Order: sequence, then C-alpha cells, then structure tokens
Amino acid sequence: MCWLTNRFIAPCVMRTSKLMYLASWCPCRLVLLGPNNRKVMSGYLVPVGVAETEIVVKNSRFIASVRQVCSAQEHQQHIQACQQQWPAASHYCSAALWGAPNDSQKYAMSDDGEPSGTAGKPMFNVLQSSGIGEVSAVVIRYFGGTKLGTGGLQRAYSQATAEVLKVLPTQEKILRKAAQINYDYADENVISHVLQRYHAQIEQQEFAERIAAQLAVVAETALELKTEIKNATHGRVALTIINEDS
Repeated sequence: MCWLTNRFIAPCVMRTSKLMYLASWCPCRLVLLGPNNRKVMSGYLVPVGVAETEIVVKNSRFIASVRQVCSAQEHQQHIQACQQQWPAASHYCSAALWGAPNDSQKYAMSDDGEPSGTAGKPMFNVLQSSGIGEVSAVVIRYFGGTKLGTGGLQRAYSQATAEVLKVLPTQEKILRKAAQINYDYADENVISHVLQRYHAQIEQQEFAERIAAQLAVVAETALELKTEIKNATHGRVALTIINEDS
C-alpha cells in the first residue's frame, strides 16, 4: 500500500479537498503558432518552476523533487539543496537530462548507496520517456524499516519520479537557428512583417548604408522563412541560415 501527496511552486494557491498547490505559475504549455496559425512542433518540453511529491511504500517515504537544469553543475546544486532541505534522509538518489530528452551526452544518474541499478537508472528511464528535457529529479528516501528488494526499489523510485512529473508545470522550448540578413531601407517594412510572422528574434541590428541583422529563427520553419523573404522582396534580399544543414 502507498499514498501520495503533491505540491509544486506556482503564482497562486489552488486548493482541493486533498491537495494544496502553492505556486507562482499556472501549469500550462506555451504554444507558438507559425504562419497560417500552424502550431510549431519543433523543440521539447522543459520544466517551469519546481515540483515535489511524496509516496510511502511499506513505511519508507520517497520524496521526489524536480526542477529545470541546464548543466551538470546545476544538477549537483539541486541534489545539495535537497540534502539541506531533508538532512536526515537515508538516500538522495537522482537522475538528470540537461539537454534534449534524446541527448546521449548530457545526462547523469546515481543510486546513492541503494543497490546498483535500483534507483538512478529507473528514474532516468522515466525522465527519458517523458519527453521532458533540461530536467533534474532527486528522490529522497527515509527508510521505514522494511527492505523492499531489488524489484520493489525499482518500482518505488520509478513511481516516485512518474508521480512528480504528473504535477510538474512545463512549457515547450522552441529550437532556433542563427541567421543573418542584409537589406535596403526600402524593404524594412516588408522584412519586419515577415520576420514577425515567423517569430524570428532579432539578436543584433546595425543601421548603416543598409540594415544588417543577426537573427535567431525557429528551426522548424527556417527554410520556409528563407523562401518567404526571397519571394516578398522579389529576390532582392536573401536570408542566410548559419549551419543550415545541421
């Protein structure tokens, strides 16, 4: 038998008969619409804020904490924060992906004293299958006096991680590519309109005899944007995408 409590951090306090959510953000996804109101699918989900849940399995408490991280150092800081918040725990097992969910280079996992393969790996598997990137999960265990065995531990750590992801607020991170463009002042209004339609971000802009701009463009629609710029200016202006084939 196990029981579950949930909490995450957001802008308001929301209450139900069994749960209280204390937070500064409402758990919704950011939706980016491209030309013709087509949803941009490029990217992956990332955490917004921090989420915590707790389950109890045979008197052992498993407290799960998740947050966004972008490096191994930030993952370690998350572990240390959990150690400070729950200083008397038996184990601080963890798993993290500080890149995209399918990035095979930016990840970590730790059993922290539990039998090998019973904590970090099951937690990592749950993270990887969730479609969420840039995420760190720490499961804090208070031993309840009853050994769970290899299978029991794997199930407990997997469940603790899965439960906390259910209440984790996320938004979609849109992948972008660097691009550059150079055009006459006569084309400024046309270019600005097209860039706005395709959600291109102007990183740097110089005004001389011509306008030169460094851009961050949505990866999924980059080639469409390149064609649209050419057509809208009747071939006068060309958008250059840096590392176009990557």
